[in-house]
Amino acid sequence: MKAKQLLRDQLGLSQEVMAKYLCVTRSQLAMYEAGKRELPTAAIVKLAEITLFLEQNKASRKEDDKLLKKQELEVKTLLKYHAKELEYKQIKEQRMLEAIKKKHNQSLQLNSLALHLQKNKSAQADILLQQATIGIEKNGVAAQTKQVLKLESIKSQLNHINILKEK
Repeated sequence: MKAKQLLRDQLGLSQEVMAKYLCVTRSQLAMYEAGKRELPTAAIVKLAEITLFLEQNKASRKEDDKLLKKQELEVKTLLKYHAKELEYKQIKEQRMLEAIKKKHNQSLQLNSLALHLQKNKSAQADILLQQATIGIEKNGVAAQTKQVLKLESIKSQLNHINILKEK
């Protein structure tokens, strides 16, 4: 990176914004940064003032460090809170998965019973078979997979939060 561009980059300014501040055109600034042209004296003075300020301001970076530490503490608190929320959500979704599996198994057993009763020509077998079919469809492999995906998403978020906590 060119030394003349370093100051602008250090401040995170585009050529356009820096040119406006220096009261020159963007192309003048670009040519100056490329070493093909000098800037007017007033613009050079402004650049010198910025450079001097940044050099003198290094001492005040201790204040920046305090602010940064405070922000880091806030982030850690936020991550801890979010992790607790996700852990609660994970427990809730795990219980939901277990309930879906239980209902699915119940529906499978009911289906077996209904098929057995149908063979024996029981009139109520159709009612039970219909109920079993509804339960199997509602709590089947697709519903279980959807619930597993929710759990995996929560686990992934928790892992990411734990990684962030370590930083």
